[in-house]
Amino acid sequence: MNTIRFLSISALLVLLFSCNSGKREIAALVKTWQGKEIILPDTLSFKVQGRDTVCPHLSYARYKILNYIDTSGCTSCRTRFYDWNLMQKQTDSLNLNVAYFFIAWVKEYEELEILQQINRCTIPCLYDNTGELSRLNQFPPYPRMQTFLLDSLNRVILIGSPIENQKLRELYLKKIQE
Repeated sequence: MNTIRFLSISALLVLLFSCNSGKREIAALVKTWQGKEIILPDTLSFKVQGRDTVCPHLSYARYKILNYIDTSGCTSCRTRFYDWNLMQKQTDSLNLNVAYFFIAWVKEYEELEILQQINRCTIPCLYDNTGELSRLNQFPPYPRMQTFLLDSLNRVILIGSPIENQKLRELYLKKIQE
């Protein structure tokens, strides 16, 4: 009985300390990224559903929401195109000057294109075939921390996925409306 009790208490302590450690790590990550400029080389092209496109609205948008998708995990789970469409419609309906775009460094771009078509997603994707953007910007390794609210000069205002966190979504909208 004492052994089970000891193991239960030990497991609880490990969970508590790892949660606090995780919170400190996320806070440090947010602090590191706030104000940092995201570098977007001119050599890469944008595509929508696999077709080349031009995105002049990125140049004059007051705010930009960048979602980075890398090779880790399930592409379908990482993209959540349907949810991004809903968020874009929400900001569009409020007449907010926000440009959305994805940066994708994935194994199968065809899968990404099919997912965009199925979800009728017209948010542009920047294909990072060589991982150059990741090397230049050193994006965080955590998928939930690979989404950024940027100002007009591509400086990070907020970091984190507004699709996966309702409170963060409200914070994104509040910042954009200021």
